[in-house]
Amino acid sequence: MQLSFRNFINRMTLYLCKSTSQGGNLLLNQDEIVKKMEEWPKHYNPKEIEEKWQKIWLREDYWRDVFRFKEEDTKSPVFVIDTPPPFTSGELHMGHAYWVTIADTIGRFKRLEGYNVLLPQGWDTQGLPTELKVQYKLGIPKENRQLFLEKCIEWTEDMIKKMKDAMIRLGYRPEWERYEYRTYEPKYRRVVQKSLLDMYKMDLIEMREGPVIWCPKCETALAQSEVGYLEKEGILAYIKFPIKEGGEIIIATTRPELLAATQAVAVNPNDTRYINLIGKTAIVPIFNIEVKIIADDAVEKEFGTGAVMISTYGDPQDIKWQLKYNLPIKVIIDEKGRIINTNGILDGLSIEQAKRKMIEILEKNGYLVKVERIKHNVLSHTERSDCLSPVEFLVKKQIYIKVLKFKPKLLEEYKKMKFKPSRMSYYLEDWINSLEWDWNISRQRVYGTPLPFWFCNNGHLIPAREEDLPVDPVKTKPPVDRCPKCGLPLKPVTDVADVWIDSSVTVLYLTKFYENSQFFSKTFPTSLRLQGTDIIRTWLFYTFFRTLILTNNIPFTNVLINGQVLGPDGTRMSKSKGNVVSPMDRINEFGADAIRMALLDASIGDDFPFKWDTVKGKKMLLQKLWNASRLVYPFIAKTKIEKPEKIHIIDQWILHEHKKFVNKVITAYKNYDFYIVIQELYNYFWEIVADEYLEMIKHRLFENDISAKYTVQRIIRDIIVLLHPIAPHITEEIYHRLFGYKKSILLEELPKVDDIQEDPRVEEIGSSIKKFNSMVRSEKIKNRLSMNTPVYVKLYASKKFIENIKIVEDDLKKTLKIVNLETIESNEEKVEINKANNQPMGV
Repeated sequence: MQLSFRNFINRMTLYLCKSTSQGGNLLLNQDEIVKKMEEWPKHYNPKEIEEKWQKIWLREDYWRDVFRFKEEDTKSPVFVIDTPPPFTSGELHMGHAYWVTIADTIGRFKRLEGYNVLLPQGWDTQGLPTELKVQYKLGIPKENRQLFLEKCIEWTEDMIKKMKDAMIRLGYRPEWERYEYRTYEPKYRRVVQKSLLDMYKMDLIEMREGPVIWCPKCETALAQSEVGYLEKEGILAYIKFPIKEGGEIIIATTRPELLAATQAVAVNPNDTRYINLIGKTAIVPIFNIEVKIIADDAVEKEFGTGAVMISTYGDPQDIKWQLKYNLPIKVIIDEKGRIINTNGILDGLSIEQAKRKMIEILEKNGYLVKVERIKHNVLSHTERSDCLSPVEFLVKKQIYIKVLKFKPKLLEEYKKMKFKPSRMSYYLEDWINSLEWDWNISRQRVYGTPLPFWFCNNGHLIPAREEDLPVDPVKTKPPVDRCPKCGLPLKPVTDVADVWIDSSVTVLYLTKFYENSQFFSKTFPTSLRLQGTDIIRTWLFYTFFRTLILTNNIPFTNVLINGQVLGPDGTRMSKSKGNVVSPMDRINEFGADAIRMALLDASIGDDFPFKWDTVKGKKMLLQKLWNASRLVYPFIAKTKIEKPEKIHIIDQWILHEHKKFVNKVITAYKNYDFYIVIQELYNYFWEIVADEYLEMIKHRLFENDISAKYTVQRIIRDIIVLLHPIAPHITEEIYHRLFGYKKSILLEELPKVDDIQEDPRVEEIGSSIKKFNSMVRSEKIKNRLSMNTPVYVKLYASKKFIENIKIVEDDLKKTLKIVNLETIESNEEKVEINKANNQPMGV
């Protein structure tokens, strides 16, 4: 809109007064319009209005009437969203803000669509980082178990408050009242422990001794899903192994510190260099251990010398070889990552210290051929970004859930879930195919869900009684005095559950699987799992696996996988790189709605950089919407205008465009293509409604034209309803200022446009209008004339184009300040303009 509101009123009044002197009717007076105008602030203040509505949405009456999942509703379809329970770090980073925005947007749209929506929010509370904060920052020792746990919960609650306040400031409105949960709470723990007892009854849980992925830095066992390969600097040592029968073989290893645990030397059976050595005995230098030289296809001929040592355990391949050839096991690394059992040669040293000393010893004794500096992939604790330390394989008694036997079933059943984007299903399939071990679920920590078992020295597990759940075996007597299988005394399992054991039952908890069969049948499977790409192999996989085994059904029908929010430089956000952006940094300046729009302006599944310039652009769009609503406010506020029998041709055209907009946007929402919603808002609202249509109907609004008032009221209402899920604050405010028919805009329905007839002739006239407007405005700019300068216009165009313009000539003249319009038939389309001297300013 090119005029300020006051200038617009002044110019409109001048025009209408002139019209009145020529026999027209002045229908609205200036004082009334100005008074109305002053009720609506010129500038949209996001902080003030957003915080106002956030408080209102949290009121009990709004929860009851707008945001509550209505169990008694038997008519509306149900939509249940399984939202991520974030770890309670206390910092709401941009990734959190992204999925919070997605979840809230979907929840609001589904309510408008007529669904009975259950939008929960949980908190993943029992992670190792909290233990470390309490242990080192607060100085509470783990040995004081009760105090330690109390302080962990205090810390957790402080972190939750910070994150929850930030979520609310973003406009997020889950059902805090009944569906906010914490994984440490007794009610949630009962579900976790009950699920474990059920899996035990299915013979899927056992205690056994074997290789365990161990993080020496965190001093706990890990699951396969918690580790990954990182490229690190290392060495490749070439070492001579004497052969008992005579000669020597040179092996290449990145782990010379594990020489004492060597159980065999392996070569590829097709490697001609070593065919004559297969079956002979090699002697491990320094430790004088005799080991066989074996042949195995898994040995890479091109790596190092093509001969490797098999240690128990250096890496996952060593474990496979040990099992395949039933090799002896020798543990030489303890829980803290120190060397043990090397006859004093390396005992007590760290891994790196032992590596350096072993190289020195080998060189001194003539066994070292050479050492190369290399970059290689090292299995590390990747699930925690503040660890990333190399892991080791220790032999320990741990509790496992059997997973491998279900791989075929998992590979078949996952196909029943629909993925958005569809390509994300590949990552789940690939992870299932890559599984090599059962799930080690026991963790050597304190702050976690207790595993509800006791055990004897023979490794038999004794489960808790269901009626006693939740239990802590450390504090509770076992259900029987002795092991019923072997008669040995029982001891409590002091380990706690892997955190993914907690979060993998979110669906079972939300749908009240163990509590209310009627509620469960109504809400399960859930409608949507919402999460990021980074937890496909953890939260998604474990929820899928556990729910499938316990219910014999998939946990959700749809899975939406969002990409990662990158730093402004296009790389992953990192404090060390200084590119971390918090959504709270400038939220008061630009507003939550603008941030939400910027976050959703990318295709779901794609990674994208977050830039405040993008947010600034979205705020400009919202200001444009605010201005448009303010412009029409004096003419349509709080008045339901019925559809007139005759619709002006310009209104017919905008309704024709409006129908296309509404249908595209609703389809985009249903497909979770939020970026299309924003794109269409620019294409339709900014470029057509604001820049073209509103300019053309100003004079008719003053003339109290019912067609114009009905049309603009309808399209503004529909626009704010459709924008509401993404930008809820400004749309709720505009709705209550302009309409306010219901308690909340969320109680409205999605726009219906079936009554709008599609007419090619109307669309053609509309195209001519846009083209003519553009031609005249371009000429004014070219001639350095303001848009309000009265002009004479000559139009050169085809007969058809001229006919179209003649139909709306009066409106175009008033809109573009044309004193006289002359039309000339021509094969060329152009306009010529001249300033109209001594003419009164038009509208």
